[in-house]
Amino acid sequence: MLRRIARPLLVCLPALSILSACATQAPMAPGHTDRVSIHDSVTSAPVRYQVIKRLWVESWRSAFTVPTYHSQEEAAADFQRQAASLGGNGVINFGCYNRVISPNPPPGSALSCNGTVVRFE
Repeated sequence: MLRRIARPLLVCLPALSILSACATQAPMAPGHTDRVSIHDSVTSAPVRYQVIKRLWVESWRSAFTVPTYHSQEEAAADFQRQAASLGGNGVINFGCYNRVISPNPPPGSALSCNGTVVRFE
């Protein structure tokens, strides 16, 4: 009886793993980051999208360290590269925050940034 159940199960499991691989989004080729749009909020983004990943906050490592940037433009370029490599074509809720707690932070001080990589439909 157990063999009758186990045999179809052994046939179905590899088929299911192949189907799940077909459902994943292929990453964009390097150099196609110009197709990734950056949005400060969801109000400026297209209405329909699928969330792929929140950058720098989903990992346990973010409790200890996250990447820092010297400018918001540098951060936006890195987020575009990350989004393209994950198969996304947009970043929503993108924002950068000064890591130096001061009313007048020095120029070039470290910025922490976050955002959500999405695939617009």
